[in-house]
Amino acid sequence: MDTITHGIIGALIGKAFFAGESPPTRSWREPPTTTGRAAICAATLGAVFPDIDTLAGPIAHNPLAIMTWHRGITHSLVLLPVWAIILVVLTRWLGGRLRWPVPRLPILFLIYTVGLGSHIFLDLITSFGTMIWSPINYARSAWDWLFIVDLTLTSLALLPQLAAWAFEVPGGTSRRAVPLWVAFSFAAFTLIPITHLLDVPYSVTAAVTATAVFAFFFLLPLRRKAGSRLNRTRYSRVGVTLVVIYISFAGTMHHIALRHVTGFARQSGIDAQEVAALPLPPSPARWAGMIAAPSGLYRLEFNEFSGEPVALRYFPQALPNRYIVAANELRDVQIFRWFARFPLSQYYELDGKPVVLITAMSFYRSRGQQQRPIDPGMTNFTYRVVFSPEARVVSHGWVRPE
Repeated sequence: MDTITHGIIGALIGKAFFAGESPPTRSWREPPTTTGRAAICAATLGAVFPDIDTLAGPIAHNPLAIMTWHRGITHSLVLLPVWAIILVVLTRWLGGRLRWPVPRLPILFLIYTVGLGSHIFLDLITSFGTMIWSPINYARSAWDWLFIVDLTLTSLALLPQLAAWAFEVPGGTSRRAVPLWVAFSFAAFTLIPITHLLDVPYSVTAAVTATAVFAFFFLLPLRRKAGSRLNRTRYSRVGVTLVVIYISFAGTMHHIALRHVTGFARQSGIDAQEVAALPLPPSPARWAGMIAAPSGLYRLEFNEFSGEPVALRYFPQALPNRYIVAANELRDVQIFRWFARFPLSQYYELDGKPVVLITAMSFYRSRGQQQRPIDPGMTNFTYRVVFSPEARVVSHGWVRPE
């Protein structure tokens, strides 16, 4: 899951269960009178902290860090208590410096445990893979419930928090709520051309539906001042409930989608070595079915809620040759193949030089039919090895997406 969504959900958890009710909005320049502010900040920090590992790659100049380091020890259930203790000590020290009241040690430890745990869980339900047992075991676990960026999930976590702010003080609620509805509705329609450029099916109907959902949070409560009847804690718990329902729905849809992919492989007589149903944006209705067979990979795209026919493509694995064998002996290629759940090997010649492409087809983006080798712009994870005719490596590394 993206870091912004992690932070929003962390703040939601802090407000729902640990902050309590605080006096009406105070200046952040003034020390708070309750532990609520520290609790919210701690829950948010705990929810985003694991992604600190994204800084390691650029610092160490390691181009493969996104696979070997990201979602490793900072995303580990084994080391979660260690990170929680470190963050508790840091918070106690920083709270004293800022003169902020800080929750008692057991409560603060619980807040960080929940925040860190929420991050690990939300990454686990994506298809990128998370090394939750590192450093004991570096196997990547992935439940494939949600796409790594899910604006519906982000909105369900954010809207109740903004509604709580809009209706916190009885006076002037319309001056806060209406602009929020306008801003979110404008964003919903702005997404239409952007998603079309990315080949993500997002229609005007979906945008209109989104504006109706936004109205439920920002306009409907204006009637008879209903919004002011709920305090921040209740708004936030509504948000947590919506998030849990949505994630549960996504898990159920994944189970159905995986059953469909498995059934397709069986009915088609495919000698399936591995099968997966991978989420596609923008909703848990869209899936990419991946079937690994000895000769190649089958990829299905389908929507569980539409009558559109299943889009099927077959990608043959390149026949073994000395260049493919030499490429697979490179350490970086071995790391890449360990990371890629559905690796596709391809071989072709470019300007008289043999070229081997290894593509992680879990991240393939379909843009129509192609008769040429996989366009590197179609996936964010493609590794290329260029050889001389004598099978000497000329160059190797990532193919950057276009």
